[in-house]
Formats: sequence, structure tokens, C-alpha cells
Amino acid sequence: MIKVHSLPIKLLCNFLVLVFLLGACKNKQTLFSKVSPITSNISFTNELIEKDGLSILYYLYYYNGGGVATGDINNDGLIDIYFTANSTGKNKLYLNKGDFKFEDITDKSGVKGISDWCSGVTMADVNADGYLDIYVSTVSNKYGLKGHNELYINNKNGTFTEESSKYGLNTACFSTQSVFFDYDLDGDLDCYILNQSHKPHANIVNISNRANYDSLSGDRLFRNDVATTGKFTDVTAASGIYQSNLGYGLGISIGDLNNDGWDDIYIGNDFHENDYYYVNQQNGTFKEVGADHFGHYSRFSMGNDIADYNNDGQLDIITVDMLPPDEKTLKTYGSDENPDIYKVKLERNGYQKQYSRNSLHKNNGNGVTFSEVGLMGGVSATDWSWAPLFADFDNDGNKDLFISSGIVKRPVDLDYVQFVSDMKSNKGLDITDKFDQEVIDKMPDGSSHPFMFKGDGLHQFTDVSKEWGTANMKGYYTGASYADFNNDGKLDVIINPINEKAVLLKNTSSDSSMAISLKGNTANTFGIGAKVYLFNQSKTQYQQLMLTRGFQSSTAPELHFGLPNGQLPDSILVVWPNNTFQLIKKNIGFGKMQIQQDDAKGTFDFSSFFQSSQNRLTNISKDVLVKWVHQENDFIDHNRQYLIPHQLSTRGPKIAVADINKDGLEDFFVCGASEQPNTILVQKANGNFEKMILPNSGMSLHAEKVDAVFFDANLDGYQDLYIVSGGNQYDNGNPALLDHFYLSNGKGGFVPSDHLIPKLAFNKSSVTTIDFDKDGDTDLFITGLADAAKYGIAQSSYLLVNNGKALFSVAPNSIINADNLGMATSSTSADVNNDGWSDLIIAGEWMKITLFQNQKGKFEKVTIPNSSGLWQTIVQTDINNDGWIDFLAGNWGHNTKLSSGKNGPLKLYVKDFDNNGSLEQVMCYTINNNEYTFLGKDELERALPVLKKAYLKYGEVAGKTVQYMFYDLFKDYIELDAVTLSSVCFINNGKGGFKMVDLPKELQMAPIYSFTKIMNQNSNGYVAFGNFFGVIPYEGQYDALQPTYFNFNQQQNKFLFEGIIPDLRGEFRDAKWLCNRDNKKRLVATRNNNTLVFFE
Repeated sequence: MIKVHSLPIKLLCNFLVLVFLLGACKNKQTLFSKVSPITSNISFTNELIEKDGLSILYYLYYYNGGGVATGDINNDGLIDIYFTANSTGKNKLYLNKGDFKFEDITDKSGVKGISDWCSGVTMADVNADGYLDIYVSTVSNKYGLKGHNELYINNKNGTFTEESSKYGLNTACFSTQSVFFDYDLDGDLDCYILNQSHKPHANIVNISNRANYDSLSGDRLFRNDVATTGKFTDVTAASGIYQSNLGYGLGISIGDLNNDGWDDIYIGNDFHENDYYYVNQQNGTFKEVGADHFGHYSRFSMGNDIADYNNDGQLDIITVDMLPPDEKTLKTYGSDENPDIYKVKLERNGYQKQYSRNSLHKNNGNGVTFSEVGLMGGVSATDWSWAPLFADFDNDGNKDLFISSGIVKRPVDLDYVQFVSDMKSNKGLDITDKFDQEVIDKMPDGSSHPFMFKGDGLHQFTDVSKEWGTANMKGYYTGASYADFNNDGKLDVIINPINEKAVLLKNTSSDSSMAISLKGNTANTFGIGAKVYLFNQSKTQYQQLMLTRGFQSSTAPELHFGLPNGQLPDSILVVWPNNTFQLIKKNIGFGKMQIQQDDAKGTFDFSSFFQSSQNRLTNISKDVLVKWVHQENDFIDHNRQYLIPHQLSTRGPKIAVADINKDGLEDFFVCGASEQPNTILVQKANGNFEKMILPNSGMSLHAEKVDAVFFDANLDGYQDLYIVSGGNQYDNGNPALLDHFYLSNGKGGFVPSDHLIPKLAFNKSSVTTIDFDKDGDTDLFITGLADAAKYGIAQSSYLLVNNGKALFSVAPNSIINADNLGMATSSTSADVNNDGWSDLIIAGEWMKITLFQNQKGKFEKVTIPNSSGLWQTIVQTDINNDGWIDFLAGNWGHNTKLSSGKNGPLKLYVKDFDNNGSLEQVMCYTINNNEYTFLGKDELERALPVLKKAYLKYGEVAGKTVQYMFYDLFKDYIELDAVTLSSVCFINNGKGGFKMVDLPKELQMAPIYSFTKIMNQNSNGYVAFGNFFGVIPYEGQYDALQPTYFNFNQQQNKFLFEGIIPDLRGEFRDAKWLCNRDNKKRLVATRNNNTLVFFE
């Protein structure tokens, strides 16, 4: 029974005031305002008309929509618009008459289209006469679709002639888009045609099939030979471009990504095929090298764009996907595969990692590597997205980001997928047209809105869709472009939606700008590919002129630069496609400016302009002979505990350093995985290393070695070795978890001495040396991580007391009570309060940073408030040289789904929810004070079948809180939290307290596992190492962190990012300094399942 309550008068008054205020807010000016079709005279609509045998059930890109091209077709100074439609003869060309008024000149211009299905469109001066021509891509030769790609040559009088056959560009296949650029630097525009596969996407084949040719699929590269033969020549086969049906090409962008003066190609592929990164080989060929430069890609790559979004002079890349931003849609969305299928697909067929979300690939310098930072940047989830466009929409000098979004029907809705599966099962294989229509009618709506993000010019984008006026535009927005249609110095936006009139957005921003056009002196009349740099004191803006952008669309040949506060640039550098250049310092003003190639001189030196930042460390790995590689054993933690947040068995290898034979050369022990023998790498006089295999002790071969330390246990002057065993493979109590102890024999060898240490058979994580009682010998502190079957249950840690003769015993609780301390990952010892007694500091997952303060041989436990996190390492240092010990702490970082766009703490609930004798872990994030499960219904049900019985449909729990989903099961649990995921420095205030200071954003890209102080003449800073791959596909591996330099500037009282080592990839775990024969230092760094790396 529903009860009706009367509304109190006071509450009613408050409600009316709120309604008034909301109404006032609605009238607030937004950055963009819609221009009415009545005003603009733009009535174009891409109306999808159902046809027999042609629907989403047969043609998977049925709802991809059309494109839009902007450009001045009659050279009158006003930007005109061309739209493509998915119907015969429905394309439209609108002539700009000024003041947002347009004239439909389609019929008299002769460009309405002759093909049944048009997709992308590009404007370019194909015949080099100074007027823009129009090239339309089409889908032909299947599903009854007739036609071919169409080239409309501008007759300079408002009319066009279709001459694709004359120019050899009348391809008839599954084309998405084209791009015109000068790939061979011969002064004319060549043509790349992006095609999509016509094969079912469920057919996943080996990547060796990329070498096969397909007449309907596979991209095409045409060299411009018009000057000699009158045509474009298909050079695809000889150029290194793939022509197979593996590629579902939906996005293409061109740019000089490696800064060598030659344009490269980035292709976005839908479904299982990776994106392609073609590097120009400067000899008419390209080489696909994506695996060498990218850690992962978007899984369902749609459109893409290339631009320097962070003003560092490097071109970055964004690709868009389909990840929904709201909880309700997200939890009904079928995206990433389960780990088993994912692993088979990768290993058996050779594909790279892919995750269903937008990817923002930050160029780490000259295209050597790219770091994917879309989650940290705030742009990873924009629903079913199509056209990303970087541009400065608010004229503040920073690139903003527009993303079109929405699909007519959402075929990946999980309840819908289940409905179709049930229908097929019930009806058998006799699929009829009636069945087809029923299936289509049941497919849920996928409307969305165009997203607007304001860029800060560094790392972050903020969703300003509401403030900029697009949040309430619900529809199906695909192709899009931008231009200054009324020449007021502000970029407007034009969108080609489905089943709705084209949307023209007028920009109402303030501030100044300039628009630069280029006049080439070759057949490349508009200077396509030229680079323009604006210098203003310490700030640089950089753009490269490329017209094809976003999705199935192109922009006008004009570069827009915002000039905040009316500040004109000091100078402008233009580098032309033939690498001549000019530096302009005079006659720079607001508004439009045309730059002539005739004024350019010399040859631009890219190598000196893009000099690498000073490397504090030099990679000398090729010069060091060491025959040891970490070989991770094949154990997947999620197969045992599916709901744990991540693997614990891939935390190695750590290293321990000592001069074991007193020859003045430091050696090191490296922690091998299970089945790797205990090995010391002994340094020789020539700087190389020889392996010393230690004798087996008990189950040492089968143990996962997780940490180790050299120290003089028996005070004989020689270094002994303690090895910590752990890993997540064995249950607590298994002898493979016992630690191992080796005493030095005084001759450079070691004797197994496990009988001298306690038998601690549990999953441990670290060992720290400490003389806690000032008796002159070294004691040990051992931290516990997690029971293999009980992640989330706090483990105990232990202090091992040395009797001075290398016999160790567990300290009683009267000295230190570290029972059930937590899931500790790292520890160190230091005199925190300068009282002359060494204290202990511990970090861990779902733990606060914990201090055991030494009270003259007895410890008192203290925790740092508001410090719970997913800590992976903690290292002592005096960051500000004030004489007090501070701590660098590596956490999970910001580039993660665990925090991106979320607010409030991350939570972990631990309980045997279904009473089956096994613990489950339910991780939740907080949005607007509501807690939602990180994993969806399928993933939770894999460990908790009870949920499947309670909820048959995904929609029943989508958007619901964890309390709702688990109902009466949600009680009597263990609750853990992580209130911060930032890697930080805890700065000691000298009064018993610490200030927690975030490290620079560049260090928040992935989990950090190691900090090392740089010990050479080039720097007194630090370098951080990290990355982590042991997560399920939905979370996505953390691979964005390059080894990163940073320092603390005492004058500015803040941390500063100081550069990266760009050419190293992998999961770094540890780094320590070694002393060589000349008393010089070398740094050795370890990577999980990879080789060692040496620096000096």
C-alpha cells in the first residue's frame, strides 16, 4: 500500500524557491547555442530508411550515420558545409551566406551523390587549382548496395563534376573515409582510403591473415601521379599497408607523430583487430609498429583525432569507444571479455591488449612510446562515441575536446542479447523477416548527447557539456566538424545526426584568437601537413594542418589559435611539408592571417628542435652481460578468487645488493618466481655478471621469492642472505611459503641455514633490517600480505630478534604487537622522531600508513589519519633536507576505473556471502554518496551464483547500490577502504606528524613499485618505477608509467616533474644501485617476466 503524505507549508515554499532558482539557471548563457534550422536554412536530415535485407542484423554498421565536411568552396572567405546521407541522392551542400545563413545549392552544384550508401566525406584540392574539391566515401558491392567512391571536382563557378573514374579513385568497396596528404613529400596530395571489413566480427582469426588481400575490405593507398599519368596509382601492396579483411577501419588520422618531418598514419579498428600505427619509412613505404609503441588500444575503436592537447610540442592521439558514463547503462553494457577468452585471443591469435573505453594516447616524445591516460584525463567514458575533435573552443589557449555520441539502437545491451539468444533457441534456425523485425524492435534505444570537455593544457579535461550547452541534446550524433562560420574568431560546431535535422552550434565565447591559413607553392595549394607553432613567452601552441578528423568528417584548411587575455604571440614558426620554414616576428595580429610558402627558406632541423630532455640516467643494458631473466610462473590468481581486485602473485622481482666476496664490486640477489633457483649475480671486473646458484634448501625451488636482504647476521664481517617466500599460489601453512636463510662461508659462498629462523609458512611481502634494541646486531621485520584463499583478511607481521649469533626468534607481543596488522606490501625502518631509536613504517593494501614508534626497545603503534590506500611501496628519504625523515609512498594512481570520475572512498566488503565456505570480495566505488559494485552482474555471479537466482535481468540491478543488490546478505561483513589512490610524499613536520603531499600528475599514471634517489652528477632528484598488468580485462592493465624523474624544489616548496625515460616498457618492480670497480654507481632495475635493465 502506498501512503500519501501532505507537504508541509515550509517545505512547499522551499520547493517553489528551488524551482525558481532552477529556472533561472536554465536561462544562464551557455558557451554554445543552437542555431534554428529556420534561421540557418539547413534542413538536411540523414534519415535511415529500412530496406529489405539491409538492417543492423545484416550490416553491422547500419547505424554509423553520415559525415560532414567544412570548407570554403568558392573562396569567398566563408566556410561552407557538405553532408553525406545513407540514402541515394540525399547528400547536401550548403553555401555560407554569412551571419549563420546558408543556401542549399546541392542540385545546381551537382553533388547530391549517386551511390546508395555514402559514409565519409573530405574536402581537399585534388587537382591543385586552388579550389576545394569533395571526395565522398561509399559502401558498395554487397547487400544490394550500388555505387563507388565519388570525386567532385570544383568547377570554380559553384558547380562540380564527378570525376572519380578519371582520377582513378572510383573504388567500390566498404569505405569509411579518406584522407589526402603528401606522404612522399613530392609536393602533391596522395590519397589513403580507409575501408571496413565485410566479414562477421565473430570470426577471430590469427594476425598472420593481415597479409591476405580482400577486394572489398582492406585499406588502399593511392599515390598522386596526376602530373605524369593524369591519375592516382594504387601502391598499397608495395607500401606496407594491410589490405586484409581483418581491419574494421572506422577512424583515420594523419600526423608527424615521431617528429622526423614525414607524416605517419593512425588507423582505428573496431572489434578484435588492433589499431594500426604506420610509421613513414621516408622511402614511399610504411611500417606497422604499434606493438612497439603502445601498451594497449580501445577495443571498439571508432573515430580518432591527433593534436597536441597538453602543449608540449608532441602530437597525441585520442580514439573513442563505447563505455557508458552512467551506472545504469554501464551495468547493462556488454564490453570486455572474461579473462579466459581474452587470454586465448591474445596468445593464440597474436593480438595486443584492448579495452572498451576511449583511449587518450599521450606522446612521450618523438613517438617513441605513448602512455594511455584517458581515465586520468577524465575522457574515457562518453557512451557510444563517434567523432572526437580537439580544438580550442573557449579561446583560452588550450585544446578542448568535443565527442559526438549516440546510436539508434543499442545491440550490446545485455538484457537484449539474452532476449535474442532465447528467441533463437525457441525458434530454432528458421529466422524469418517477421523474426528480424521483432529482434530490431526489441533493441533498446541508444541515444546520448554530444560531450564537451574543457582542457587545462596539461593533463585534465573537465566535462562541461552542461555549461557549454550540449548535455540536454539527446539523439544519435555521429559525423561532426568545426569551423568559424561567421568569422567572429570563435569555433562553431556542425553535427550530422541520424533521423534529426543537422545541428549547428554557435559559439558565444569571449577572448581573442587568430586563424592561420597557408598558401602553398606546389600542387599542395593549401599547405596540408604544414606545422605551425605559436610562441608566447613560456607557452607554445602547436597544430599540424590536416583536414580529415574525427569520424567520417573533415575540417576547413585553417588553423584556429585561442589567444587568452588578448595576448598576441611573440613569434610564429611555420614548417612546410617540404621542410622549408619561416619564423615570423612582425605583422602578427588578431583575426585571419595567411602565410605564404614562397617566403619560406632553408631546411628545418627536426632533431635539434625536438631535442630529448637531459637524461639523468643512460640505459647501458646492451653493454652488460647478464644471463638472467625473470620468468613468471603461469598462475592466475583470479582462477581461484575471481573477485579479488588484482593478482598478488606477480609482485616480483625484488633485489638485494651486497659485496659478497669483498672484491670491491657489489653483487645482487634477484628474487625469482616459483621454479626459478635462488641466484646471486656476481659482478666481475669487466662489469658483467656471472650466475651463482645457491644450494636448494627445503622447498626453496618451488617458493615464490618476494623479497630479500643481505646483512651480517653473525657479526663475522661477511654478508648473509635472508629470502622471503610468498606469492598467492599456496595456502598458508604450505612449506613452499617458508623463508630461507643462507650464512656466508667467508669465501664468497653460502650455506643453507634455515634451522636458525622461525618457520613462518604464510604469504609474506617484505623484509626490513633494524637493530631495534641497540644490542649491536641486526634484527628483521617480516610483513604478511594475504592468505591465498582469504584476500581481505588481515595478516600478521613479525619482528625476528637476533641473538647475536644469527639465531632468530619471534618477538613477543610485549615488544611489538603486529598481529592482524593488515595486507602489508612494503616496510622500512628509520628514526622518525630523531630520538636515536629506529622505528618501523609499513604500507599495504586497504591499510593506513602505519608506524611502530620505538620506545627504547618496545613499539607503540600509530597510524597516519586519512591515509588508507592501495599502497605498493614506501621508501625513506629526507625530501627537503631538514634533517627529518620523510617517506615516498607508491599507490595505485589516478589512471584507473577505480577512481576516475568517482568521489568518496573505494570500499572492499569481505564475507562468505553465499555460505559455501569460501570468502568473496565485493569492491565498490562511491558516486554522490552511493556505493556501487565495481564489477557487473556477470562477474559477480561467477563467484556468487546466488545473485543469478535473485536477479534474472541485468536491468534489475543496473544503477542500483550494493546495499540494494545484496539486500539481506549485506551484513556481518569486513569493511575495508582506500580513501586515496595518489602516490604521495609524507613530509615529516618534526612534531610527530606528517603532511601528505601528492606527487606530480605524471607519477599518477599507474601503480608505483619503486622509488630510487639518483646518485650521479647530473641530478639530485628521484626516479619512480611502476606499472601493473595483473588485472581482469574490464579494469585494463596499467602500462602508462615510464620511469619518471622528479624532485622537490625547496624554493617553490613543491614537487616538480623532470622528465621520463621514454623507451622502456614493462612492469618495473625494483631498482637499486651497485658499485663497480671504479667506485662508480650503476642502477639495476627489474621487470616482471622480463629482462634486467642497467643504467649509469
